[in-house]
Amino acid sequence: MTDVAVLASLKWMELRNRARLFAQNSRFKFLVLAAFSAAFWASLYRMFLEGLRFLGRVALGYSFNSLVDAMFYVFFFALTVMLVFSNAIIGYSSYFRSREMGFLLARPFRPESLFLYKFLESLGFSSWAFLFLGTPLMAAYGTLLEAPWHFYAASGAFLAAYMFIPAALGAILAMLVTVYAPRTRRGLVVGTVAAGLAALAAIVSRLLAAHTGAAVDLKLASEVFESTRFSRVPLLPSYWVGKGILELAAGRGREAIFFFGLVAASAAFFTALAHSLSAGLLVRGWHVSQGLRTVRRYRARGIVDRAVAALLFFADRNVRVIVAKDIKSFVRDPVQWSQFLIFFGLLGIYFLNLRTFAYEERDLFWKNLIAQMNLLATSLTLATFASRFIFPQLSLEGRRFWVIGMAPMEREKILVGKLALSFTCSLLISEFLIGISSVMLRTPPALAILHAVALFGICLGLSGLAVGLGALYPNFSEDNPSKIVSGFGGTLNLVLSLVFVLAVLAVQAVPCFFFLGRWSGSEFRIVIVLAMAGIGLLSLAACLGPMTLGLRALRRLEV
Repeated sequence: MTDVAVLASLKWMELRNRARLFAQNSRFKFLVLAAFSAAFWASLYRMFLEGLRFLGRVALGYSFNSLVDAMFYVFFFALTVMLVFSNAIIGYSSYFRSREMGFLLARPFRPESLFLYKFLESLGFSSWAFLFLGTPLMAAYGTLLEAPWHFYAASGAFLAAYMFIPAALGAILAMLVTVYAPRTRRGLVVGTVAAGLAALAAIVSRLLAAHTGAAVDLKLASEVFESTRFSRVPLLPSYWVGKGILELAAGRGREAIFFFGLVAASAAFFTALAHSLSAGLLVRGWHVSQGLRTVRRYRARGIVDRAVAALLFFADRNVRVIVAKDIKSFVRDPVQWSQFLIFFGLLGIYFLNLRTFAYEERDLFWKNLIAQMNLLATSLTLATFASRFIFPQLSLEGRRFWVIGMAPMEREKILVGKLALSFTCSLLISEFLIGISSVMLRTPPALAILHAVALFGICLGLSGLAVGLGALYPNFSEDNPSKIVSGFGGTLNLVLSLVFVLAVLAVQAVPCFFFLGRWSGSEFRIVIVLAMAGIGLLSLAACLGPMTLGLRALRRLEV
């Protein structure tokens, strides 16, 4: 039996035992998770279907197929970029920071076999959301075109083959960066400054192009095609998968098979390339990553401690200590803050470039629609941020939780400190982003204030959900945040967070609807006050309910 077969049988036995244990002890959890997943998938399907129908209604005489083509190319291009970074970060954690990898490297296994073993594991953790997001889009597009049954199966095959490309590219990136990236403080600072300057130059060039470009009344189709030209380069794998699915929907089977062959061949090539590189880079990267852990002395009270003491002067001293500890742990872990930058950096760049299409000069309906979409994007990013970073905070204490649990303070202050940190950070970031959006769009003051209030409630509710459910479903035996989040508690938290966000956005959309209907000032004030009250009730319920359950579970926890 080869070493690959041994590792595969080991993983299969582990999965089988976990499934058997889960089926015996967690049937109710499985039913709840399945019901929420099915409802969320159906909601995504309905949202994509209505969005495609809306595109057909506002095509303004232009080809609907051309607009959908552009949307597909941008969709897969954006997913490719996000998946490459996601696989690189998760791969780094899996290849070089996993205790299991250290154990396996001491056994007589080839590095290439260990790479395949961890590669497939990382692929499952990083790409399941890609399939969960892509399949309802394909189903909605097929429903709209009344495509035959084989379209759905073939499009699923396209997505399954394609997800290996960003996974392999991310693995290659993780190994190369680990082995060859500058390992001195000066080199890291220079690299970070260079990347920041490049991003700043790109933003400034886009803003200047917005003021010197075409007229304000650009047609919708011209805007879409001109701004998405970068995603239609025929050499990009994202173009092949989008083009192949479009050819498949049009009934051109020969062309679709050609593009599927391109996608499958590229997936095989990049996976083989990563497998080949792992022979020389995996073990070397492991030793380099272990050598990066230098011992240094930290002062008792540094900048973080003084900043937390100033910002949370009203909180208990023990709460401030917990908050400062979590901030230091976050800053010292590049896997965590790099994902944080990816989450909100792209969103900030998008908001800064809103005037590229002169949206601020459009009529009120379009300005409000774009503002609502920006609020939705920010809120969904916050929901993902809360599930990815806030939920596993308590579990990441790991086997050292007894140190905090035995400290001379009430356990409630542990959760209060984590709630204060998550709420403060998410509030500052989200209000800053939505403020940029309001300024760029020249949103009416009343609607801008309503959006700020909605985000305040969303930050409070999401923080309470993530912290409370994190205490209710802890996993102290796992040190990989991606694996903690992929469990039942993390999935339940993500589903409930999305339901809460959609409920708050639906409540805040009511005044916007009446405002567009040109209601009088007094009537509009009544509606907006009622909407704010509804947002407050939803936020308090989403925060206090899980926090109460989490505090009760934390009191009973044996350390």
